[in-house]
Amino acid sequence: MKLTSKALFLCIAILSFGCGDDDTDGPSYDFKDQVAQGSINGQSWTFVSGRASISEEQLSIDLAADSDAVPCEAFSFAGLKIFFTVDNKVVLTELFFDLENFDGKTATFYDPDDGEFGLNIIAVEGAIEILSITDNEVKGRIDVRDGHDNTSSVNGNFTVEICQ
Repeated sequence: MKLTSKALFLCIAILSFGCGDDDTDGPSYDFKDQVAQGSINGQSWTFVSGRASISEEQLSIDLAADSDAVPCEAFSFAGLKIFFTVDNKVVLTELFFDLENFDGKTATFYDPDDGEFGLNIIAVEGAIEILSITDNEVKGRIDVRDGHDNTSSVNGNFTVEICQ
């Protein structure tokens, strides 16, 4: 019995000390210097148009591949898109979701053709960085993934019009 207990303790100790800390592996994102592109729900996607709604505290941003969209016209984006809300400032926001405290920063991939009401896929891995905010536009970069099978992941740069 003592030998079994010692062997079990030794295995647990090796596993505990052998597991690396994820924080030492570097950031959870790696921005590519390209137009934002990737896939949403397994379908190829490249950023074409977008918009930002701005408040004193937050930026709400929509990114779409729809070349016919009128950015500041409500419901003008058709097809696959990504949307997210970040702080209204030049800042890097790492994505996370804390189910225990109902807290987090996420991005949502949207596929309008999957199911009766479309499919929202929540991205909880990666980051969004706002590089500049002017009176007319927001520039940023994004590296986000769904975190499961990664059939939805987008990386690259974007510039969107601010809509009032």
